[in-house]
Amino acid sequence: METLEALRLRIQACRRDSRWKSNTLSDIAFSLDNLTLAIPVIPNEIFLIYSEILSDAVLGEKPHTASFIPALFSDFDKLSDAQQDVLLDILIQHASLYRSQIMQFSVGDIIARKYPCDIAIQAFKKMWESHNLHARNIAHFGANVLSLTLPREGSERNALRRLDHIMEMGSPS
Repeated sequence: METLEALRLRIQACRRDSRWKSNTLSDIAFSLDNLTLAIPVIPNEIFLIYSEILSDAVLGEKPHTASFIPALFSDFDKLSDAQQDVLLDILIQHASLYRSQIMQFSVGDIIARKYPCDIAIQAFKKMWESHNLHARNIAHFGANVLSLTLPREGSERNALRRLDHIMEMGSPS
């Protein structure tokens, strides 16, 4: 099993080297996920690596950065409330970096399925109002996930309808 320092060195190499293999980020995500299998709470040292990757302009554009989202999805309950809040802030603030549709869908999905509905809708509204195409794609994907998971009636569905109305009023830039 790789150490955190070895993973950090591999991540730095991905940032610097344009000739790196495309599956290197997937391998790093797998190794990072393996470090958390037997622990009940994700330590800040590991969460910091996720944060750095998801905030990085160079890595955010790479398709295999999406490989880190399933690990966070499956270990979401191992994140502290503060880590969950930081993760959501990172995903909102850096949504414009996520150019791959797989990454956009993955981010929309984790927000829609793991955060309370009102928080997810607020996040998607912020992304939509950013007028960035990539952020808007995430908001659109996430709203579609909510549409499939919410009851047909009720306050949450009404909030989603209001978001849908906002999204219908403006087209992507």
